[in-house]
Amino acid sequence: MTDTSDKPVIFITGGTGYVGGSFLHLLVTRRYVHDFTIRALLRRPADAAAMRELGAEPVIGSIDDSGLLRREAAGADVVFDTANCDHQPSARALIHGLSERARATGTRPILIHTSGAGVLSETSNGRGVSLADDPTAEIWDDTDAAAHAAIPPHAPHRNVDLEVFAAAREGLLKTYLVVPPTVFGKGLGPFAANRMSIQLPRLVHASLASRRALYVGTGEAQWTNVHVADLAELYLLILDAALEDAAPEGLAGLYYPTTEYFRWLDAATSVGEVLHTKGLIDSPKAMTGLRPGWFWGSNVRMRCTNGAKLGWRPVHGGTKAMLDGIEWDTELVLQMIASKA
Repeated sequence: MTDTSDKPVIFITGGTGYVGGSFLHLLVTRRYVHDFTIRALLRRPADAAAMRELGAEPVIGSIDDSGLLRREAAGADVVFDTANCDHQPSARALIHGLSERARATGTRPILIHTSGAGVLSETSNGRGVSLADDPTAEIWDDTDAAAHAAIPPHAPHRNVDLEVFAAAREGLLKTYLVVPPTVFGKGLGPFAANRMSIQLPRLVHASLASRRALYVGTGEAQWTNVHVADLAELYLLILDAALEDAAPEGLAGLYYPTTEYFRWLDAATSVGEVLHTKGLIDSPKAMTGLRPGWFWGSNVRMRCTNGAKLGWRPVHGGTKAMLDGIEWDTELVLQMIASKA
């Protein structure tokens, strides 16, 4: 790509998605479009006009087009990678492009990559048990870079994260790894408003398929949550601090956005109540039945100390707000099912 303006360039993957679209909304409403050229990857050409109306430049393509991603990254000062935390080829392409820019300009461009809290699940047994019965499960703090570095390569999302850490060791880029837990809430802006998160909508879908609300084991496993609007605010704080070289970066550039802890039993109970009220399952009572594993069965608790040092404070609610929002998650899942019928 060729940018003819003097403004620095921000390139976003996933800008029409749930997390990336919410972050893009903040960039636009906080007037970053006046100080930056913002380019966003789009899979659907039909979204291009709406993207231009926001003040961002559409880039038609997909994360499977490594050549396109490499070229875009080579022309960008900042890359926000929010599209898919498990897509290793796209992460490599973005890193290669940014590294080319670093070598050509003598500057260190910024990569802010989105991982997921599943990477922190390897110390939990995944059987849906309480903390008392899962003694190796720990509370992760994002200032403990050594603990994060010791995560085994087979952990969820870890293969992609290691690409980011390899770039950090090379030193050409300023890298920042954001590790969201269970994200909830209505997305921000025209692209994200009707997009779904992952864990809670999939729990709704699994319960619809089984015609009963389900959890793993005893349902006592605990996870951490964050509202998507609070998560988007953290991205902005990291961006602002990174531009001023004022945020931890590289191997220490870890950010675990955290609001409150919750039990999967309580999430499943809320799902059961919503689905029963809608006449979609016979009983509101949640019961065990999901297979063990990290997705709904692990204990993953976190602290966002690095984020707090940047001034990040979640304000959009925690577990109560998340449980109250399951009705919205259910509506989105039902819309998705209807669209595929």
